[in-house]
Amino acid sequence: MITGQPDHRKQTETLRVRLAEAEKMLQGEIDALVVEGTGGNQVYTLHSADEPYRNLVEQMQEGAVVLTLGGDILYSNARFAALVGEPLESVVGSRVDRFVNASDRDDVEVLLRAGSGRRRSSLIGPHAGAFEVSLSLTTTVSGNGDRLNLIVTDLRELLEANSSRERAERESRTKDEFLAMLAHELRSPLGAISNAVRVLELSHAEGDAATRAHEVIARQVGQISHLINDLLDAERVVSGKIRLNRQPLDMADAVRRAVAPFGGDVRLARHIDISAEPVWIDADAVRIEQVLSNVLTNAVKYTPSDGQIHVTLHGDGNDAVLIVEDTGFGVSPEVMPFIFDMYVQADRTLDRAQGGLGIGLPLVRRLVELHGGTIVASSAGEGQGTTFTLRLKLVPSIRTSSGVPLAPDRRASPRRVLLIEDSGDAREMLRMMLQLAGHVVYDAADGASGLELMNAVRPDVGIIDISLPGMDGYQLARRIREEPFGRDMLLLAMTGYSAAGDADRSLEHGFDYHLVKPVDLEQIARLLNEGAGAFEGTST
Repeated sequence: MITGQPDHRKQTETLRVRLAEAEKMLQGEIDALVVEGTGGNQVYTLHSADEPYRNLVEQMQEGAVVLTLGGDILYSNARFAALVGEPLESVVGSRVDRFVNASDRDDVEVLLRAGSGRRRSSLIGPHAGAFEVSLSLTTTVSGNGDRLNLIVTDLRELLEANSSRERAERESRTKDEFLAMLAHELRSPLGAISNAVRVLELSHAEGDAATRAHEVIARQVGQISHLINDLLDAERVVSGKIRLNRQPLDMADAVRRAVAPFGGDVRLARHIDISAEPVWIDADAVRIEQVLSNVLTNAVKYTPSDGQIHVTLHGDGNDAVLIVEDTGFGVSPEVMPFIFDMYVQADRTLDRAQGGLGIGLPLVRRLVELHGGTIVASSAGEGQGTTFTLRLKLVPSIRTSSGVPLAPDRRASPRRVLLIEDSGDAREMLRMMLQLAGHVVYDAADGASGLELMNAVRPDVGIIDISLPGMDGYQLARRIREEPFGRDMLLLAMTGYSAAGDADRSLEHGFDYHLVKPVDLEQIARLLNEGAGAFEGTST
């Protein structure tokens, strides 16, 4: 025993040194201890070592599952259970293909057999709703058996963001195309007008050349007015500001009037035939004319020379049915579902020969719907023509009326008119037109001058631009109404803007009528002849 004491002391000292070293090491973070022995090194993992990684998997935003090679789920984090809408305990032990959409199960099986890779698939979520996911698979090799590690990323937010971005890009392209087309549509008539004015100058406004120039100017100004009116009406449709003045209307008569301008234009070189039975509808005559004009314009625009356009109208049960069928360019299947969307047009040639702003057909559909009707388009494809079918409810026939409100046939009485407009050219042209109609016109360029002139001449009518410098048209109208002789004056407001509520604002400030530029001389003549009583409201 005595001889063994030195060895015992030596072992004790060695153990003390190693314990001191271990104590020093334990002052830091220890994931595991490696103990050397006769049987080799033994690794002892501490309980806290895998906790950060376990928390990471449990709290990650992606679903995570561990699978056997056969596809059985050995482990699932809470996120995957939430994605498939089932309790965690019912997920673990299930086969993974139970949660895969039936159409994607074969592809997922291929991925599992491969042992690694990525694939886009769809899972079955709560209430049996499928949703898109991205699958990422790896394999862990160990002595206890290989395991498959599957990470599942929900793609719904990403797809929605991409969809929103694509929609925004598409709308941006549509806007750019619309602005380019608008510029083209305005430049063409303005160029024709400019050239016609030059012809008038060179011909000294005499002879056939002058007559032809006048016709060009009138036609192109009408085209610009049509474009502007469609733009304004499109805005009114979107904001719900269009109000219908409905009355019994002879639909056959309306169709014949709408076709007449196209049939009389020899430049079109398109044959239009009509078959119209006498049917009556309850409708706004002006808006139905707008519908018919836009549908016919579309048919003419996309039908080449020597093409055929067939217009038929007949009764079908309780409906009046109008069919406009052409032999034109047709509409591709890709465009057809969107043909009534705002700013969408059928395929165009590079020279934009067909033109248009893509607002005519959307406006048509909304006006038809406001009348309680329907309109549909069909085409067998490009080069196969297009057919539009319009349905409106029938009403009993009224043989004693044409259904179109006409102004009384009375000779206009000369009026003393005060015209206040800050644009010199516009003021001069309107003054000349009113004078040619037999009226006595006094004009001014601003509100203050107009007020002085009014006090001097005591006019019967005031035609006043809203956007005047200094004293605007609203202020001027209030000042006029304050004067005893101004209370009975007919006041007409003019504006180049047509925002919602403008007409009501004009009436509130004392105007009798609200006109949107370019003003219609015939409308002004009717107002000057009959007064404001039957015409209060806004220009359409």
